[in-house]
Amino acid sequence: MQKISVLIADDHELMRESLAVLLGREPGIEVVGVAADGRSAIAMARSLQPTVAILDVSLPSINGIQTSRQIRVDSPKSGIVMLSSHDRGEYLKDFMRDDSSGKAFLLKNTLRNTRDIVRTIEDVSAGRTVLDPAMVSKLTSDEAVRVSGALKSLSPRELQVLGLMAKASSNRAIADALFIQPRTVEHHISSILAKLGFNSTGERHGRVFAILTYLEATGQIPAQSTEIDSSMDDLMAA
Repeated sequence: MQKISVLIADDHELMRESLAVLLGREPGIEVVGVAADGRSAIAMARSLQPTVAILDVSLPSINGIQTSRQIRVDSPKSGIVMLSSHDRGEYLKDFMRDDSSGKAFLLKNTLRNTRDIVRTIEDVSAGRTVLDPAMVSKLTSDEAVRVSGALKSLSPRELQVLGLMAKASSNRAIADALFIQPRTVEHHISSILAKLGFNSTGERHGRVFAILTYLEATGQIPAQSTEIDSSMDDLMAA
């Protein structure tokens, strides 16, 4: 199996070198470059065409979000993992604005182990979108979201579940992300569909409409209709 080539860019030497060492131990990953600023990351990505680029959002010279855009121009097939120390919604929305496929936004302080970032690398290399659950929780717990619109009847936990559903997460993936049992996820989904007025027996259509309701009510990452349609088989297989 061909290894996933990874470029790492972070202005903190300890962070980038630690990542390089840890990921270099993974049998399916090859670290092909390490950069300390956005300009260097762009030049290296143009030359190396990495499968995945891991970028710090606060890169010097050119910030991580601008760097990611240029990397996508020079290396369109590269997945992007954005690492941030700040859970600011505007960073996330700006990063995902043009195209959310093959992108991940993770908070540094919620990374528990190497496996977390390896799984994310594998996901974005396959074109999937990954959001840090803590970021989803923050965005969907905004008071304006909770008390107004179609989502006002949902509990904070149900908003978390629905937010992950909107990213095409399976029931098992939602359970893992929120540290709950799959049966509990099923209970939350049934409650979400009931509260939003969708027939839980029409599972496929109920989930589609619930996701569309979420995206419209929260103004979160724009989802192409084809992305939602293509994710339904995964959701149904959960």
